[in-house]
Amino acid sequence: MPKTPDDNNIERLTEEYRILHKVAKILEAPGDLTTMLKSAMKVLTEFEDLRVESKAGIFLADTKKKVLRLFVTYGNFSQEFLQKEKEVPFGDCLCGRAAASGELLMSESCFSDPRHERTFSDMEAHGHYIIPLKGSSGLVGILFLYTNTHPSWYRHSQEVLLSIGGLIAGAIQRKQIEQELAAYHNHLEAVIKERTRQVTMSTNQLISEIEEHKKTQAQLRNLSQRIQEVREEEKTRISREVHDELGQSLTALKMDLLRLNRHLADKDAESRLNLMVDLVDTTLLSVQRIAMELRPPILDAFGLVEAMTWQAGEYQKRFDLTIETCALKDIPEVSPALKTALFRVFQESMTNIVRHAGASQARLSLGEKNGVIQLVIEDNGSGIGAEKVTDSQSLGLIGMRERLSPFGGEITFAGVAGQGTTLTVTLPLEKA
Repeated sequence: MPKTPDDNNIERLTEEYRILHKVAKILEAPGDLTTMLKSAMKVLTEFEDLRVESKAGIFLADTKKKVLRLFVTYGNFSQEFLQKEKEVPFGDCLCGRAAASGELLMSESCFSDPRHERTFSDMEAHGHYIIPLKGSSGLVGILFLYTNTHPSWYRHSQEVLLSIGGLIAGAIQRKQIEQELAAYHNHLEAVIKERTRQVTMSTNQLISEIEEHKKTQAQLRNLSQRIQEVREEEKTRISREVHDELGQSLTALKMDLLRLNRHLADKDAESRLNLMVDLVDTTLLSVQRIAMELRPPILDAFGLVEAMTWQAGEYQKRFDLTIETCALKDIPEVSPALKTALFRVFQESMTNIVRHAGASQARLSLGEKNGVIQLVIEDNGSGIGAEKVTDSQSLGLIGMRERLSPFGGEITFAGVAGQGTTLTVTLPLEKA
């Protein structure tokens, strides 16, 4: 009995699944990637319905540089081909076009297809299947198969080719990951070996480092605790000021408004209205002061020098302290984070001067020279002792160091009893 079209379709599907299974089995087996891919291409060239010649190859894709690099071939290719096809830009010839579009391509003849731009002296008439190898992270490479001219099978079984391409892409990615893990493992072994040697030779140094590490941990724990305390103190202070000043002022304003509403024709209406305007002005000043203390807008709008000058003026208004700011000079543009860090260090230093130093005068200096930013704050107070500089409980000093650490900054304190303290901040501009 002659075969019906349905019989032919069943046979074709059966053969397709057999090939898929065989390719999958090869790609899942352990072994060298090049050998594995050659075996898979050999299976594809033996698939009769493909009408494939015994020639195939795989490019790996460099998606950053937008090029394909020839990785492995199966069959007899000339040295001219291997040399010219070493690297193919995306969009160039059939393989480059498939890489750029991500679409499976078929070419009936290399001599009649205008997309086949690369020719070789020994080239004979042939067709192509160009299959994109797509993995989980995108394009992995391109599989090309040489066929007889004018292949027809492609029109009916694109899914099989794409499925095979997906299997090959997965195998390549898996092997690449295995290679990266192996390289990383070897690197770790080398690092561990070197580190072990260093530890063996430097036992005393390691003990010292451990002790220093413990001390640092204690400082960081204290700092963390202090940060939380400061946050709560700041929240309490803001809450109190908003409640006492804004709340009372707005309550009084509301009462006056109600009274004015009841007695609008009263002779005292104008006077009361003026008092209300004054009260609103006072309230606005309170709001502005609170906002400025949280973060002065002048820091972002006009820069560090203007913000420090303004803040110094505020300290002089509120405390019996004279602050000289004429040595504040503009510095090159730095990141907002560093600008904030320098301003907070300045604020913390001024707070220490007011609370602890008992100083009557202070002098500020800021500038840049030879690629180094320098901030100097001097006072004529009681002078900080060496024990305070290294004390793990001196959380304000630790906080200043921590603010500057991410920018490679250093801070030093020089104090003479009864003659004051000099704080010096240095920051390399290249890191700033």
